[in-house]
Amino acid sequence: MPTIVAKPFDQEMQTLLSELKSGYHAGELSKKEKSEIPEEIYIIEDDNNMVGYGVIWEYNNGKQLIHKAESDYFSDDEKYLEKDFYIDIKNKTDFLFIEALDVLKEYEGKGYAAFFINWLKVKYPNKKMYVYTLDKSRNFWFKQDFEVVGNTVWMSFN
Repeated sequence: MPTIVAKPFDQEMQTLLSELKSGYHAGELSKKEKSEIPEEIYIIEDDNNMVGYGVIWEYNNGKQLIHKAESDYFSDDEKYLEKDFYIDIKNKTDFLFIEALDVLKEYEGKGYAAFFINWLKVKYPNKKMYVYTLDKSRNFWFKQDFEVVGNTVWMSFN
């Protein structure tokens, strides 16, 4: 049975992520400063083996996610494409942003990502969740009951 374990984002975690060969976001995350990542990263384990990980931000207001989106996801000449995101998020309070959810290649297709999302839904039953999706992962998010935010690549749940 899989479990989710919160671990500090420290030098040991950065080293672990830098050594992973199959985590989509691992290399990028391993190079981030501590201030660019939440204090903890969630590790998906099965039989004491790391099978994946997730990075979750808890935000008190929409301006925090707008700032992150503008600095990490939007180029200046594409902001106009995200109009629906701005409209949806600007007045939101107390929600989650799923920055990363990766299952290591050798464990893909075994339900670990869905397990993680279901764990989040139980841990935060009344919070709206947002994710910036990639084309190849969109079907997964639809299966988890996430909906597209207007005409953007962003999706939300709840």
